[in-house]
Amino acid sequence: MDNKTRQLTCPDDILIDQTTLLEQLIKHWRGAINEDTSVSMFIIDVDKFSLMENKSACFELILETIGNQFQRESDFIARFNRKQIMAISSHMNFRQTTQLASKLHKAVHSLQIFHPHSPTGRYATVSIGHTTYSPVENDCYGLLDMLATAQHHIEQAKESGGNCSKTRLHSRVLK
Repeated sequence: MDNKTRQLTCPDDILIDQTTLLEQLIKHWRGAINEDTSVSMFIIDVDKFSLMENKSACFELILETIGNQFQRESDFIARFNRKQIMAISSHMNFRQTTQLASKLHKAVHSLQIFHPHSPTGRYATVSIGHTTYSPVENDCYGLLDMLATAQHHIEQAKESGGNCSKTRLHSRVLK
């Protein structure tokens, strides 16, 4: 991969592996420490994905649309866990990440991908779990906590019926 960390397309059989994910998290984490800023993680799940018709094409369109919402060259975006998208970004505050999550929902809705099993209407929707963290030097648990928190919030969003975002602001952001 070149200097850009954006990864917008992944064939169905190629998923982000744990090593690549951890490398990107560590890279963004260290960058945030060095620049005294925050790092944000989004996990995006297509609602009722297993019931979609033409899953592969629909997912690729959603992945591309979501990828277009992340404009920074350093943003990391990839397919992971077969039906989810992972995005990592830096230099955003909590309010900006919440606004971006809302923008992601609107972008997916605007695609008007017919999905007869959508939890909230006729079209495909996404559930989003995200978190923002301001790391500090020698923090041994924050990175793993960030990943666990994003995973927990995506599950909460799906349990809430889908087409919503759940988030948590870590106290270290308020330093």
